Amino acid sequence: MSAAVRAPEPAPEAGDEPQSIPALFQATAGRQADAPALFFRAGSGWVPISWAEYRRAVTRLANALLAEGLQPQDRVALWSANRPEWQIADLAVLHAGAVTVAIYQTLAPDQVKYLLTHSESRVLIVESVQLLQQVLEMRGDLPLLRRVILIDGEPSASEEWVIAWQPALRRGDAFGRTRPGLLTSRWQALKPDDTASLIYTSGTTGQPKAATLTHHNLTWTSAQTLQCFRGDPNDRVVSYLPLAHVLERVVSHLRQLITGCRVYFCPQVDKVMEAVREVHPTYFTSVPRLWEKIYAGVRERMDAVHRPRALIRDWALRVGARRTAAYQAQRPLSRVLSWQWSLADRLVFKKIRATLGFDQLLICISGSAAISPEILRFFYGMGIEILEGYGLTETTAPATFNRPGHARFGTVGLPLPGVEIKLASDGEVLVRGGNVFGGYFKDPKATQETFDDGWLRTGDIGELDKDGYLKITDRKKDLFKTSGGKYVAPGAMETQLRHHRGIGQAVVLGDGKPFVAALIMVDRDVVKPGDAQAGQLVEQAVADVNRGLSHPEQIKKFKILDAEFKVGDELTPSMKVKRKRIAEKYGKEIDALYSEKKTA
Repeated sequence: MSAAVRAPEPAPEAGDEPQSIPALFQATAGRQADAPALFFRAGSGWVPISWAEYRRAVTRLANALLAEGLQPQDRVALWSANRPEWQIADLAVLHAGAVTVAIYQTLAPDQVKYLLTHSESRVLIVESVQLLQQVLEMRGDLPLLRRVILIDGEPSASEEWVIAWQPALRRGDAFGRTRPGLLTSRWQALKPDDTASLIYTSGTTGQPKAATLTHHNLTWTSAQTLQCFRGDPNDRVVSYLPLAHVLERVVSHLRQLITGCRVYFCPQVDKVMEAVREVHPTYFTSVPRLWEKIYAGVRERMDAVHRPRALIRDWALRVGARRTAAYQAQRPLSRVLSWQWSLADRLVFKKIRATLGFDQLLICISGSAAISPEILRFFYGMGIEILEGYGLTETTAPATFNRPGHARFGTVGLPLPGVEIKLASDGEVLVRGGNVFGGYFKDPKATQETFDDGWLRTGDIGELDKDGYLKITDRKKDLFKTSGGKYVAPGAMETQLRHHRGIGQAVVLGDGKPFVAALIMVDRDVVKPGDAQAGQLVEQAVADVNRGLSHPEQIKKFKILDAEFKVGDELTPSMKVKRKRIAEKYGKEIDALYSEKKTA
């Protein structure tokens, strides 16, 4: 077992920083009452909500929840896309002393019913009439659910069980007048170790487990990210990753409560780059799939350039590559290279960043899954430093981060201040710190199994370099052994495949099989599955990946799927592949791959 690694930065001393989320919100809202806090899209523009308006909405809804008879630590479920009402509802739940149960918008009705039943939710806040209809159909199976609050639209007059958003706020006003001190006393009574949220792990196999995150977990972790990189009230953040996922909750919602920054909501993931071009964010967090698509789009536009501009493009890319090489070698730029890159930036890179909407970007994060180091190097060469981090729901999202100016591509960085990382004898990454959750709700057995003498067992296999930078090599449970006895780590191979132009998703197979194979989906923005070019692009990608592998690890056969993996089916909400589900759904295709002899 390795020795524990700590961040080089000292952990800040505990001081007067509020340790409950409502206390943090009240402090910031009072300090910045007239400043804009939340923005939503209306027509062709963005409409602001001030901190004073934000606080008033939270107070009204929190009183409406108290009017329902909620007791401290009762659960309230929230089923909605990203929008101001999501954050208002979350804070209202917490001010009432209750616990937010975050539900992904993409979950199927049976999955939602399981979450509502398992969490014993008393109230559900739901976004749309369409989602409400699904709830009404399962009403008979939800005896503990006493109220549904509908954000958008009007419920049927016959559904007294349901109340619309505005009537709920008015009910809160009336209750607040009759019990003026109750709300304040409720949130002021909160303790740091009280549960703030249940977040159900997306789970690539089996039923999801509910991770219990405390007020301290969430406020402490958000504060520690600010020890890694800057943040201030002038930041502009685009919120588009699901707020039901703890990563987005920390980086946009909770960090805002500390910095007082401005958050712009983009409910549709496929519209995020439109929002980015309008907002010009200073702080942006994404998952590898978006960076891969942006990379492919930039390369495609670059490839379309002809002479003489192509000569300038090629020269600029060479200069960018030299700048990146110097950064990775931790060498200062020479005066000549610095001048050359400034010229390349003026002629090429600055225009690309402006076109993307990244011209005012100060902090850029990639998380949730592994990203190809080649993509990180490419973006750094054109003036965008993407900082890769690592964490789990059980670590309140981040456990490690690369730091600005000190990133090591291919690693997920150093531990957050106050967090310790070490490796078990089998290479499993173990974590300890204020970000580590308290356990799984109503599941003491799973809780016991996930801890080892006070250390969280992450289930990920990793390596630590001499300076304490962590590299994740694969998921422990994803490692498989071929019938020939060779252990294979599919995650890294899948990441490398996705890096290639034309590859959308890839799943590497071979557990108990005579050789390694793959199911591959092409990127439909580049090529269609049935095109002859699709086969050529996939063959080239597989050949490139195989060159870096031993013979038993190499992909011997592949199948191009005429389909796209969907969140909620083959993909978790955090874009991880559900291997068990894929094996079930594409069983015939997998059997066909192994029914013939492997290729050379």
